[in-house]
Amino acid sequence: MTKGNYSGIIYFLSNRCSQTLGGVQTIIRLIEEAMPEQRFIEIPLVYNKKDLILDKLPNVEVYSMAINKSQKIKQYINIFDLDNEEIKEEVIIPNSKIVVFGVQKLIFLSKKDLMSNEIIIFQSNRPDITFGTVEKKKVPFILMEKVKYIDKFLFYTEEDKKEILKILEDSGAEYNFKSYIVPNPSKTPRKQLCRYTNNLMYMGRFDIIQKNIKEYIKLADRIHPKYNINAYGDGISKVLLELSKVNVKGIIKDISQVAHENSILLLLSNYEGFGNVIVEAYSVGMPVIVYDSYPAAKSIVTPNAGKLVPYGDLDGVIEAIEEILKDEATFKKYSDGAFEESKKYVKEEIVKKYIHVIMD
Repeated sequence: MTKGNYSGIIYFLSNRCSQTLGGVQTIIRLIEEAMPEQRFIEIPLVYNKKDLILDKLPNVEVYSMAINKSQKIKQYINIFDLDNEEIKEEVIIPNSKIVVFGVQKLIFLSKKDLMSNEIIIFQSNRPDITFGTVEKKKVPFILMEKVKYIDKFLFYTEEDKKEILKILEDSGAEYNFKSYIVPNPSKTPRKQLCRYTNNLMYMGRFDIIQKNIKEYIKLADRIHPKYNINAYGDGISKVLLELSKVNVKGIIKDISQVAHENSILLLLSNYEGFGNVIVEAYSVGMPVIVYDSYPAAKSIVTPNAGKLVPYGDLDGVIEAIEEILKDEATFKKYSDGAFEESKKYVKEEIVKKYIHVIMD
């Protein structure tokens, strides 16, 4: 960061602003609420007024990006004052802190922005996607000259850090940032509500591409009626679940609402970034069965709290179910282990770590 007096402003550059709900938006909102005297400016890449469902905080301003196609320059428009049509050409005040969720979003910052502010990257997806690429684990050419300006990098886990550093090194990218390891927090208060039943659950978006919804359908065909799979959520693949042996239960706000009805959380995704629902399950003492389809899973899923199964191994998933639900004593052992693991993800403690990363 260029030497100079800290401006006192923290910027968040993300897909959406903290008035929406979701993983990154929750993190932004938790930080903003924990620092009521701090001035924040959010720069969401997508701003859709109809999506806004949380109140704007008094210490937060939000700007949207706009591109002047004729002049090809970056500009910012204040989106909260609907009558104000003045375009603010310089929103990012030099010597500020810019928290960027995902390295790929550095393309929206000019060289001047990168050189004159502290750049802090928060990991927001699996390692390859954090650079905006999936097929090749390389830093895209457009980012090669930008990653050297990163001052701090917050990783979910040590596994994610190793993978991301390998991508940087394999690409020959220049970097010299300070590293931090901070997992995502659980938004669910710790209370051991989970009980021994023959019910398994999935909670999340009903999506084929990332969430691998068809896997739950195949699993239900094999284990029903001995075990039931309850699915909580919504999405474009809902009709597929409704036509299967999976029980579609609708949307819930928190896993604690149904923890007493289910005994195991299933997360059989094609990929995840962190998998917040796992730590939420831990908070209610619910063991988990998870595909090892992303690096963070290796750290989050511990043997005392559940089973990490090779990606695509449905036989392994069934064996894990049989083991955890073998009898009530065995289930209690895993439930106690999950509840113990939840201590690592207490929201208030994680937020303190976020603030330390930003202000360190």
